[in-house]
Amino acid sequence: MGKKAGSKILKRTMSPSFWQIERKNKRFVTKPSSGSHPSKQSIPLTVLLRDILKLTKTYSETKIIIREGQVKVDSRIRKDPNYPVGLMDVVEIIKTDSIYRLVPSKKFLSPIIIPDNEKDVKLCKVVNKSSVDKETFQYSFHDGRTMNIASSTNVPVGSTFKISLPSQKVEKIIEIKVNNLVVLTGGQNKGLIGTIKDIKESSFSRPRMIDIDADNRAIEVKADLVMTIGEKTSELTLKGDE
Repeated sequence: MGKKAGSKILKRTMSPSFWQIERKNKRFVTKPSSGSHPSKQSIPLTVLLRDILKLTKTYSETKIIIREGQVKVDSRIRKDPNYPVGLMDVVEIIKTDSIYRLVPSKKFLSPIIIPDNEKDVKLCKVVNKSSVDKETFQYSFHDGRTMNIASSTNVPVGSTFKISLPSQKVEKIIEIKVNNLVVLTGGQNKGLIGTIKDIKESSFSRPRMIDIDADNRAIEVKADLVMTIGEKTSELTLKGDE
């Protein structure tokens, strides 16, 4: 039987900086499998558990824990050691009752501990919308999932759905509107939380821009780099202990 195409390893010097791994002592590291997040915006489960959370010491130990079904991502058991986890994913370690969410930070992505009552809830940003038929829209989200919803619920691209896991039941929809809260998911200020003060629609030569008040300073960013997280307060925990 022939081998599958494509390498499953990556030179450590070529890995994303937010993986927080040693780059000199060892030459290679596992790369994320194809999945819900782009490889440059995700972390393999093995790297998350061993190198970032430091819950294990070796690849073999980490692989055994994952293969035994001790790790859930978004409320589903994942047995692929290289399964990609990314923005807003919820990772639960069953054996230790530890629950983490990957949130935007200066490092790009960082895991924070979250309370038990948030492990089955997730924020998903709409990145595309298409018409299935006259009565149905299909929404595509930042984590690769899709959802068909009646066209009477016409939600703009860029909005955030608060959904239950794993059922994908929609609990709330948060649109990009003035006074709503957002978190920056990219750029120099990623991880910063602020309030929308103005929305400048796109033109022929300029993308849609958002004016945000964060930490008592005004910031103008592309709409693609923000994610709505609530109205007066954030719907979920997005800040860890600092």
